[in-house]
Amino acid sequence: MSSTNTTLKATALSIGATAAALGLIFLIHNRTFSKRKQQSKDDDADKKEDEPISPDSASFYNQLGISEEDLPSHIRRDIHKQRKRKSKEAMISMKTKMYDNIHMLDEDREPLCTISMKKANWYIRKNIGEWTSPKEGSELSKDKDAKCIRLLFTHNGANEEEHKKSSSEKLYLRSAKQNICVSCGSDGHHIRHYIVPYAYRSLLPDDYKSHMSHDIVILCPDCHVRCERSTKKRMKRMETDLRMKMVTTDGESDAFCSPVIEDAHLYHVRSCAIALVRWKDTIPEEKVHEYENEVRSYLADCCKTEAEKEMILTGNEPLTKAQLQKACSVKYRVKNPRYVSGSEVVVRSLNDDRKKIEEFIIDWRKHFMAVVDPKYMPTGWRVDNPVSKGSSFVLLV
Repeated sequence: MSSTNTTLKATALSIGATAAALGLIFLIHNRTFSKRKQQSKDDDADKKEDEPISPDSASFYNQLGISEEDLPSHIRRDIHKQRKRKSKEAMISMKTKMYDNIHMLDEDREPLCTISMKKANWYIRKNIGEWTSPKEGSELSKDKDAKCIRLLFTHNGANEEEHKKSSSEKLYLRSAKQNICVSCGSDGHHIRHYIVPYAYRSLLPDDYKSHMSHDIVILCPDCHVRCERSTKKRMKRMETDLRMKMVTTDGESDAFCSPVIEDAHLYHVRSCAIALVRWKDTIPEEKVHEYENEVRSYLADCCKTEAEKEMILTGNEPLTKAQLQKACSVKYRVKNPRYVSGSEVVVRSLNDDRKKIEEFIIDWRKHFMAVVDPKYMPTGWRVDNPVSKGSSFVLLV
């Protein structure tokens, strides 16, 4: 009896020690994962050896003497997700540089902005621009590698637009931009990141997205994932709050309706076909005829010619395996015509009001800065820069 008690006590102590160890692992995992990467571009090479291993990596736990098999399931799942992301980084990343930094000059060779090589070649092909060198004595002339194109015409509203632009906006438009992650400075794989989520941006009026690259930046895959997690949560909160408002204020019963609905007729056709394939021999004969008529009616509606339709409806020939399979695989879930996507709900709430749209964009810029804490933003980038073509400097309150 004494030996049994001793064994039970030893087992209990072992279980307690294991639970404590797993609790410590979980605490280390959460604390380490919440730390943001602290590194600068100049000492990237020096930091690579000393950089802490990601807690989503099996190597992190191997250093603690813990094998991957002994980890809790949620940590193993995180490790598996990170491996999948790493294996697809090259596929999902940009294949070319985001910024070519071609300096566009006006007729007097004064800098206007930087453009892509594709746009520069377009100006050359149209014979409305030419390759040139920077103006002597200008700041741009100090850069020996600067590529410049000079416009051969005076663009419309040049003086008016230049007068409206703030100093920070001019600096942003004219400065060369680095092809690095704006958060950590990584110069490896990059992803084009939309500060205002693309689902919203694509639905905004053209003035807020056409020729407006201010809110499109570069992030490495790791920083992009971290930012997207927070962005998705914020989007879900916004959309849920607006749907709740639609229910309580406007009384709209379809605010939370499903994006797809089941077509009762197609579902019945599918059920009949499945029954004929699996249990025809055990089904009463009158039911078999009923089910066959339903399937034949559906197949006839899919026919392109009257002759084919007549052949199926007469029932002289038994239903073939291919015909039954077609009826079994019918898509009975169809798009709900009353459903409104979350992004449409959010953008509709702005009511095309310029002030509301401006505040909406500025809020997303603030969210990005708070979540990512970028250290390598393009020169001249500011939260209060204009949000659309022709708009003036934004005053934050």
